[in-house]
Amino acid sequence: MTTAASQPVPRIARIGLWGAPQSGKTTFLAALQIAIVSQSNGGDWTIAGATSAASDFLSFNTSLMNRHHTFPSATTGVQELRWRFVSPAPPGRFWRRWLNRTDLPGQTVFEVELFDVSGGMFASVPNSSTSLAQMSVFAEEDGLDAFDDEPDEQNSNDQLLEHLARCDGLVYLFDPVRERSSQDAYDFFQRTLEQLTSRSYEMGRLRDGKLPHHLAVCVTKFDDPTVFRKAHHCGVALTGNDRAMTPKVPENLAGEFFRKLCSDRDAGSAALVHGSIERYFSSRRVGYFVSSSIGFYVGASGVFQKRDFSNVETTPSGEARIRGQVLPINVLEPFLWLEEQIRQSVPLP
Repeated sequence: MTTAASQPVPRIARIGLWGAPQSGKTTFLAALQIAIVSQSNGGDWTIAGATSAASDFLSFNTSLMNRHHTFPSATTGVQELRWRFVSPAPPGRFWRRWLNRTDLPGQTVFEVELFDVSGGMFASVPNSSTSLAQMSVFAEEDGLDAFDDEPDEQNSNDQLLEHLARCDGLVYLFDPVRERSSQDAYDFFQRTLEQLTSRSYEMGRLRDGKLPHHLAVCVTKFDDPTVFRKAHHCGVALTGNDRAMTPKVPENLAGEFFRKLCSDRDAGSAALVHGSIERYFSSRRVGYFVSSSIGFYVGASGVFQKRDFSNVETTPSGEARIRGQVLPINVLEPFLWLEEQIRQSVPLP
């Protein structure tokens, strides 16, 4: 019998989640369990909460999405989450090279620590009405007092900033639907970027003026008709090799799609987001993904239909609900990519 003492010592990958309000951060995290179970790329990963809060988060929200076809409530406040990822090591040379002596034979283990916070905490203007309205507790903890005074709000912002500054990797959710409708992409990006740079400098982590973080840029809501049609028009949406032939944007084309979205005439301040990423992060440490937390709707045919693929429907009361099966696209992959990059990382010159 394997005892606790003989278990592998997990490698810690500190990963931060970054995104504006309504960019889908909570739904993105909630889809992790479903993404793990529905892996079709040959992976064999499992995920489990390393804390009771993380376990409860996955259990509650997985049921909400998969069984009740309901989107998770937006996060309000700060919630620290830690999950443990475990997988048998594939036979490739990379994994053999990086398995350390504390790992069990054929097993890879790493933990992800992150803070799930309200998008308002990334606002460009501190103490904005958006931030204040969202500074309450985590969604399922209704009934507790909200953060209602300035010191608590400042402490929460400092806690978030300290976490992001110490992270090895960041997942940045870029919501093209919101950016086109509100034109405020840069508003929820620049202040956090400036503060993150300042804090990293104070910690001695800047290298040649660049942030030390690995950055996974995720273009979200690929299932939205406007986003999918844009990707199809750009020629980056390719037919998947799964049974449903689900469209996907491969990693080598995802960066091209992001740049195209940011350079469109109606992209607003998104061009500044793209320029800031190039200016503040090393290009060797940035990866791009096109993601969907819920995936496309696949009907009775079992095959993706271009004429009927939207997986969101509106109830008579105006509530957005998940129409069919939840089939996440590129939700797990950014975390695995970041862990791999962190594992093989060498200091910037």
